Amino acid sequence: MNISKEKLLETLDDIRKLITENEKPDGSLGIDMTRAMVVLDFAKTEIEKTISI
Repeated sequence: MNISKEKLLETLDDIRKLITENEKPDGSLGIDMTRAMVVLDFAKTEIEKTISI
């Protein structure tokens, strides 16, 4: 799979946009925060593993 740095950063921007666009007037988010945190933490851990290779 050929993925560029720009594509990775674009995906991160898309995630940030999803989070900010789903903020409700009371400041809460229209997403499952626990699920989102688990997925993002998993992604971070996997990226960290590839750095140490």
